Amino acid sequence: MKYFKRYFAFILALVLICSNGGFSYAIADNSVESILFKNISQEELQNKALSENGDNKAVLFENGNTDFAIVIPELCSKTLREAVTTLQDVLEKMTGTMLPIVNESQADTAKSWFCIDAVMNTERPVEDGLYDGYRISVDDKNISICGAAEAGTRNGIYAFMEDILGCMFLTPDDTYIPKQKTIYLEKMNEIKKPAVQWRDVYAYETVQNKWAAKLRLNGIDIESENPELTIEQLQYEGWGTWCHNCYSYLSPDEYFKEHPEYFSEKNGKRVIEYKGRDAYLCLSNPEVFEIVKNSLAEKIAENPAQLYWDFSGNDNPFLAGCECSKCKAADEAAGGTGMGTLLPFLNKLAKAFPDKYISTLAYLHTLKAPENIKAESNVVIKLCSMPGDQASSYLDGGNSNSKQFKNQVEQWSQITDKIVVWDYVVNFSHLLMPFPNFAVQAKNQKFYEDNNIIGVFHQASRENGGEFACMRAYVLSRLMWEGSDMDVAECVSGYVTAYFGAAAPHIIEYMNLCASELYNSNKALGLYDGLLAQYDGYLSEDNVKRYCQIIQEAKSAVHGDAIMERRVEEIELSVIYANVLQPGINKSERQTSLDRINALCEKRNITMVCEWESLESFNQNGLKNAVSSEKRELNKPYLITGGVASGVVIAVVAVTVVYRIIRKRKKLIS
Repeated sequence: MKYFKRYFAFILALVLICSNGGFSYAIADNSVESILFKNISQEELQNKALSENGDNKAVLFENGNTDFAIVIPELCSKTLREAVTTLQDVLEKMTGTMLPIVNESQADTAKSWFCIDAVMNTERPVEDGLYDGYRISVDDKNISICGAAEAGTRNGIYAFMEDILGCMFLTPDDTYIPKQKTIYLEKMNEIKKPAVQWRDVYAYETVQNKWAAKLRLNGIDIESENPELTIEQLQYEGWGTWCHNCYSYLSPDEYFKEHPEYFSEKNGKRVIEYKGRDAYLCLSNPEVFEIVKNSLAEKIAENPAQLYWDFSGNDNPFLAGCECSKCKAADEAAGGTGMGTLLPFLNKLAKAFPDKYISTLAYLHTLKAPENIKAESNVVIKLCSMPGDQASSYLDGGNSNSKQFKNQVEQWSQITDKIVVWDYVVNFSHLLMPFPNFAVQAKNQKFYEDNNIIGVFHQASRENGGEFACMRAYVLSRLMWEGSDMDVAECVSGYVTAYFGAAAPHIIEYMNLCASELYNSNKALGLYDGLLAQYDGYLSEDNVKRYCQIIQEAKSAVHGDAIMERRVEEIELSVIYANVLQPGINKSERQTSLDRINALCEKRNITMVCEWESLESFNQNGLKNAVSSEKRELNKPYLITGGVASGVVIAVVAVTVVYRIIRKRKKLIS
């Protein structure tokens, strides 16, 4: 009997263990970053120092009066003129007075000059690492903004408006401009340069209305006047080719029939595609190099102004490069990475084109840094933050995902001093869902500065209307320019006050609750997280209900102000989207939420809810399938526990029956 009791106790303990463990939806091994946004009043947004005179001050405006005129070059590009016109418009809205704009030959020497670019004997600044930076000088009679190149001058103009006058370029269409009839400027002679040489935020919004120029991004084409160009065609400024492009150098259509040996080998056969995706080239074949080199020479001849030229493999997660004996041997000798063949190939191209940067993707099978190979000085590695995390910084590497990318960057920085980080700052599965990833950004920027990062490509949503899309682009853009010393919380807080007006305290409350609940959950924040990944964290049913209440309070605070109401609706859309996915709400509430989502999306011309699913598909089956999947996941612990318990009951009954039979037989024998 004592053995039976022990057996029963063991089974019961097993049931309890299974029951207790069954309710955990995600395992966290990270140290999540914290952030706290603060309420800033409208008065605090005003730069009061502008109205205070002093010994080291120059007078730009006094009670709306000024002696200054804006002087521009005789040959002034359209984009520079646009920046000057914006400056003129901003100063008029601030002070009520319009500064005249004149060409250098028309400048009245009796007036004070607001010099733009290399005019009135201004010399361009020269300093290492200046790139598209600028110099601003201010004295009693002259203000000068001049860049190392015209692009730097343009950046200086927009910086003058933001950093000195206190304006904010909030969205492609909205600029915050404080009222200030008197403007006293600190006398200065300062050179400013960006923390990151090449800067881009890949988002639908950044290419609209040439907003990228005001954000001081240099990775987006702001010169084009063609309204038909897509986001893909406007991005990657400075790059002749961007990524996943090896077939553009050596085409299967042209070469495969007669030279299959130019292409990747798989299972003993030469292939140009594998599992429905383009394959690779055989980089150990010397003839392939010659063809690629000649093709690159032709591309450069057609577009000689471009500085960066990329050669990288196709996007195929199922095929780890070419598996011929030579390629495999080179990859294995380099530590089991596709860079064993790719980086030497790049080095040869770099030597052939010493006046250009030759880049490639460190991605999938080429992600790992090679052993015993160094990059040429003009080779650029575009390093993808895979797997990455948006809750734990790369600087600290607080969880396995962020630590893995931290290690990759540190290893690559021993091989090259030219890395472009391809960072992902979006939830691809749910573009509209709350994604509180601001806390890590300053530390990530510090990590970039410490590890030879010359460029950052922040990939957000290419679709219209992503969660906090404009604010995220604004903050990331300023951070890449100013560097890791920038206070992200202060930047966000100021933006919220300027953009949301009377609703700002409620938006701050919402953002702080989101951020604190993520922090308290100590969970990773992934690029493909469904609601359940954060269901016992910041996206719990109780939290989402509270978010909805806060946003309703925000709407009430700006009721009757059509502009502010529309801005609050951006946040309302995110919290209602999180609510419609909640598995526990009833059918009526889900339909009400869905109807509101559709109304807001129609109003804002939003057509996609994730990277691969349209709003139309979401309405038809996507939402139903997502909620059904969530419910199945939520019920798994109960089903597992129930199954174990049922098994235990059956086992107990069986053991009891057997025990009684044995006992009965023993009695009969005795």
